[in-house]
Amino acid sequence: MSMQLPWFRAYTEMVDDEKLRLLAFEDRWHFMALLCLKGRGVLDDAGPLMMRKVAVKMGIDTRTLEEVGRRLAEVGLIDQESLQPLRWNTRQMRSDSDPTAADRKRRQRAKAKEAAPLQPETDRSRVMEGDVTRTEGETDADTEADTEADQEPHEEKAVKAKTGPGVGHAAAAGQSHKAKAATRLADGWVLQKTWCDWALQARPDLTEEDVRTQAEVFADFWHAKAGVDAKKLDWLATWRNWVRRCEVRKPTARSAYGAQQHCGETSYQRSMRERAQEAVPSIARQAPEASPADFFKSRAIEVAARRIERPQKSIGSEA
Repeated sequence: MSMQLPWFRAYTEMVDDEKLRLLAFEDRWHFMALLCLKGRGVLDDAGPLMMRKVAVKMGIDTRTLEEVGRRLAEVGLIDQESLQPLRWNTRQMRSDSDPTAADRKRRQRAKAKEAAPLQPETDRSRVMEGDVTRTEGETDADTEADTEADQEPHEEKAVKAKTGPGVGHAAAAGQSHKAKAATRLADGWVLQKTWCDWALQARPDLTEEDVRTQAEVFADFWHAKAGVDAKKLDWLATWRNWVRRCEVRKPTARSAYGAQQHCGETSYQRSMRERAQEAVPSIARQAPEASPADFFKSRAIEVAARRIERPQKSIGSEA
């Protein structure tokens, strides 16, 4: 889980944001709640109960949460699979989560206050944009650390630490702007054993055959999907959310025909099949030697006819 923040940056331009204005009022609150959960690190939890925790925090059930995620993703505010805000890293500053930033700034101000009444000694031997003033009791290491921490971007510092002081600013800037790009699911993707083991552990109600069937459906779905939504930053996280949400229907003993499903049947055909399926037991009582499943086969079942005797009315009786 990432570091928790007691607050996050919100901008006054939100009141005129076109994406937010496309949402209903309750979904605007849902988006703000997701931002709060992102700041608290709840959305960064990769555990199998992440979606349930988010639903409990927001006071809604998981199915409603899925609908909220779909609506927010349609206007481009979050990623539907992981619920992550799309522009979080660009709108929040890294210094907000740096626990040493406040302490370093406090030490810098204290040194500046102590150095004010003294005659500063200017050291021009160091290659920087301006002069560096050194106070008594301050070493080169202290001055360099404070100056770099306040003036140099975090990305450039990371590049210098890896490559050494000889790397120019252009190379550092070029490397800092390299971000992980979203990609489509690879052609010929197959389920890895570690992914399968995680699914079996997260969903004890699934068998290994169920998981591999879901993997085939997962691959077919994302290979057939078009557009920007078909690209993901983390396919493992997408697979985990897929497993959490999948529903595997087990065949019931309602009837011998209950396990048979027709992929191409319409809703009307399914309704008629279910109605006939419910009528099978009562009809079968008239032909006890036949199996209920025989009613759905091509051959007909012979049912013995019964003669109904009706009383004859005579003309004289009516008079």
